[in-house]
Amino acid sequence: MSQAPLIYLYDMGGLPLSGTGQVLFQAGEGAPVVSQSLDEACASAAESGPLRVILCASLVRLTRVTLSRKQARHLDRVMPFLLEEHLLDTPDQLFFSSRKGEGDEHLITALDQALISSLHDRVTQAGGHLQSVEVDVECLAQMLPAVIGLPQGQCLLAAERDAYLVVDESARDEVEPLFGEALNGATELAADGSLFDVFRHHSGQQLLTGVYTPRKQGGASGALAEWRPLMILAASILLLAIIGLRVQAWRYEQAADEALASAKSQYEQLFPGEKATSALVRQFQSRLSRLSGGGGGGGSAFFPMLVPVAEVLKKSEVEPKRLQYDQRQNSLLLDVGAKDYAQLEALQTALREQGAKASIANYRNGAQGVNARIKVEQPG
Repeated sequence: MSQAPLIYLYDMGGLPLSGTGQVLFQAGEGAPVVSQSLDEACASAAESGPLRVILCASLVRLTRVTLSRKQARHLDRVMPFLLEEHLLDTPDQLFFSSRKGEGDEHLITALDQALISSLHDRVTQAGGHLQSVEVDVECLAQMLPAVIGLPQGQCLLAAERDAYLVVDESARDEVEPLFGEALNGATELAADGSLFDVFRHHSGQQLLTGVYTPRKQGGASGALAEWRPLMILAASILLLAIIGLRVQAWRYEQAADEALASAKSQYEQLFPGEKATSALVRQFQSRLSRLSGGGGGGGSAFFPMLVPVAEVLKKSEVEPKRLQYDQRQNSLLLDVGAKDYAQLEALQTALREQGAKASIANYRNGAQGVNARIKVEQPG
């Protein structure tokens, strides 16, 4: 917006706006500030691009209200009634714009509907595009307090957003004491290029809302020309990122398929005679449930039987070689290696002490010791 043509409407001489009323106009940043009629300024702006209009605070009413959360939800309906004490005109003739302040506070700008309507019509008739309407005091918010020298021997005294007054320069010394110390150290600006520089680098509340909200121009795409290379680069990076994610996802799918095939193979090794399905997790959980007692029947005590065996083997000197569960007979077949037959008997005794029914099914002497198969069953 720093290059947009800018009109400073410091006086309107009554409504509706007169096309011959004087305004200050700057065609673009760094251009001279000239005083000309409103119609001339609108015509010049039509050739330069979207137009910003800055209104002098004396043409509007800046105030603030504190609203409850419920009132804030219906702000447009309750605002005219809340502001009756703050306004001179009847609410029906006013146009309101608001924004959130601190806490429950809302900053309100009220102005005559005819002002916005006339200004919009003047710019449109001149072939221009009204982009924004703002208030000078809000654009100067970071510099307040401020004193602005206006044309025709007037000045704007602004202590804060809703404490301002336009007076004749000759009456300034008499009026300033009414502000107390609020104007001490005020920034002083003349209505020239320095003031317009501030307007260009600071914005106020947008007053073009509702039916006056600016429409996007088809020619505005030209303003994006300088960003086009960056946009193309960003789109290219996004496309490459999407392709990379697709390739990565494909690799993950391949790895997942390989992992599933490996898991199926291991499952079929753990449970011979049972075909692994695609729902391998559910199938394995079901199998474990049956082994741990959830499935009922004779094979419902695998894990309870395994606990004492594990405890005994942990403390035993024998070497476990293989563990096989016979679900039909509900028994564990434990292949072990021992130095001698005495260790096998000690293992058998320890299992019985744990409450299991253990017996040495068979054994075989070898060069390295004794290999045996011990059958473990639940008592009863």
